[in-house]
Amino acid sequence: MSIMNKLPKLLLIAGLGAGLLAGCSNNSNKEPAAGNADSGAPKERGNISSTIYDRGSVPNGMGTIEDNMWTKWINENGPANVKYVAIPRWESQSKLNVLLASGSAPDLIFEFGTSIRNQMFDQKQLMPLDDLIEQHSVEYKALLEKYPQLKQAGIKSDGKLYEFGRMNEVYPLVSVFIRQDWLDKLGLSVPATQEEFLAVAKAFTEQDPDGNGVDDTYGIGGFEFGDNAGLFRYIFNANWVNLGADGEIEVGPERLKAEAEFKRALYEAGVVDKDFLSDKDGSKSKQDFLNGKIGIYAFMTNDYMGFASRELDTLMKNVPDAKLKIMPLPVTSAGQFTTVWNNPVQMTAIVNARAKNPEAIMEYIDFLVKPDTGRTFRYGIEGEHYNLEADGRPVIVDQEKYKNEVSWASDFGMVYSRLEEGKYGYAETQFDEAIPAQKEALRLFKEAVDTYMTDLPVGEGLTHSEHMPQLPKELQVKFSNVTAAVHDIYTRAIISGSKYSIEQAAQDAAKQWETGGGAEIVDWYKGWWDKEKDNVLIWSDFYEIFEQQQAALKVE
Repeated sequence: MSIMNKLPKLLLIAGLGAGLLAGCSNNSNKEPAAGNADSGAPKERGNISSTIYDRGSVPNGMGTIEDNMWTKWINENGPANVKYVAIPRWESQSKLNVLLASGSAPDLIFEFGTSIRNQMFDQKQLMPLDDLIEQHSVEYKALLEKYPQLKQAGIKSDGKLYEFGRMNEVYPLVSVFIRQDWLDKLGLSVPATQEEFLAVAKAFTEQDPDGNGVDDTYGIGGFEFGDNAGLFRYIFNANWVNLGADGEIEVGPERLKAEAEFKRALYEAGVVDKDFLSDKDGSKSKQDFLNGKIGIYAFMTNDYMGFASRELDTLMKNVPDAKLKIMPLPVTSAGQFTTVWNNPVQMTAIVNARAKNPEAIMEYIDFLVKPDTGRTFRYGIEGEHYNLEADGRPVIVDQEKYKNEVSWASDFGMVYSRLEEGKYGYAETQFDEAIPAQKEALRLFKEAVDTYMTDLPVGEGLTHSEHMPQLPKELQVKFSNVTAAVHDIYTRAIISGSKYSIEQAAQDAAKQWETGGGAEIVDWYKGWWDKEKDNVLIWSDFYEIFEQQQAALKVE
């Protein structure tokens, strides 16, 4: 699978192992936040401004996201005086555009959206960070030395570093669940091929697997909207930008045909609700699964703890006899793939080119990346919100107090690499097995890791979306229009029967791509790949990081 050998693997394993050991031994929360190490005299605090996402999640009585117990804690314990500017989480681009246009954008901008950060770079609104880190950083500089991928991912086309980021654990972002109890009842096995997938889905639809004597079950959920929408894209790696077997980039709609053919076969077999197009957000399909009426369904499981408390708990209450199993993606005419993974090298922060006190910004970033600081935004204040057991495990003291005072503060830690805490930074250690839904979620999480974290190619194209480049504005408009048009063509073919064949749809899609600017889009991506392919982190790199993380965990 791997076509690059860009990562210093043994060095990184050693670094990860050292980080785990340090995470278990360094439990001090007493280090001074600021001061002059040489003279001992307190250093004058700088004044900076920073964005903070507003998710509307601050509980009543806790203030606002810009002014609360954690903003006060930062300004009392951190190295700088920080003024926060709230950015609505799902409207960040429009809000930032207004602030930038008016010249009032904050000094430090936290933003998950790669396209937004790229746009600001293209507009020359970002400050390069190389010299700032070299001359004024201790903590983040050490993080770059330990994880060189952070520098690799933060460098822009001019060869300079513009983004701060964090290292995340690698695990599946999407899990495909199948009703094991239905398989057992009908004497079936987990489908391993697309033919078996269709046969099992048909049996789930027609053979009354819930035993209620009513024709009210479907094999699969809708494949147009909601969590389940990406399942068949992953199964066929039906993406617009892919990596070919020769290591070169492939761009276009060619891989979408096989996906559409299989969707059409499923639709015509009646194993999916034929009104799926009216389920615009996928909520009906999701609710049908949670009510025990669908046999195969894919969920976004980037947060297995949240999945446990929401979806899994609901299913266990609604259908106590339901037994779930993680299902590998079947072998198809396109090969076999695995589902999309969490992004281990996530860039999250940039500096406004107009910032007047870059040194104070760097000191603040250094403060935020420290394990003691990051742990605070995960668990709260030691002795008040959580206690550390003898082996370093954080234990919440009062769940209600934690929910009210801490649970909403995680966005203050957007540059924190939680694996620096050691083994208790890993997702597997976060489950409380005394809670039935969490115990079951832990079983499924381990099963998902074993099933999907393999060296099979990931069915998400070239790389994680956060590492894809942004097309120039004119080409982005063309790309959005042509992909939407091709999607509509194939959707029409899926539901039209003999009136409109997949073969005709493929021909129409090719023409649409050609007339919609396809050649220009291909040329741009190929030019980008020729120039940047040695710097782009791809799925094979992420698999190496996964192996390194697992090795480091075993060292601990």
